[in-house]
Amino acid sequence: MVTGLKKKLIMAMATTALGATLIAGGTSALFTASASNTNNSFTAGTVKITLDKADTVAKYFNISNIAPGDSGSSPVVVTNTGSLNLRYDIASTLTGGLAAAYPGDNHPLTVKIYSDAAMTQEIVPGDNNRVLAPNGGTETLYVKWQLPLDAGNAYQSKNATYSIQVNAEQTKNN
Repeated sequence: MVTGLKKKLIMAMATTALGATLIAGGTSALFTASASNTNNSFTAGTVKITLDKADTVAKYFNISNIAPGDSGSSPVVVTNTGSLNLRYDIASTLTGGLAAAYPGDNHPLTVKIYSDAAMTQEIVPGDNNRVLAPNGGTETLYVKWQLPLDAGNAYQSKNATYSIQVNAEQTKNN
């Protein structure tokens, strides 16, 4: 009888211990939580610069019958149509017979770019520090040409071609 009672007591203790283990293990899994944040996105900004006269549509200059002493100017509007602040440099080239120096007659056509309408602040090409705000920031520059009064016969019937180019880069992290 003691053996049967002992066996029941051991069985009861084992069952109780097993039940306590199951209850303790099951209880620790009842409190849970989770959170999520999905569909985050990234979009790169843009650097885009334009001139007010498109290369294929209009020209700043188309002048003929230039004589010594003639000059003129044209405004050039530079616009940042991108979404990032940018800095830009303006470069230009003048080529052709009116731009050349001839022996004994070194008074060619000159073209200069200014940052003010009074044309007192000349822009030096390669000075890449002109800054424009994004989304429509503009700056008006002024391009002035002149054939000096002392240009001689070497320039008769000569022509020249003038090109303007703006190159931009982002200012952020640069």
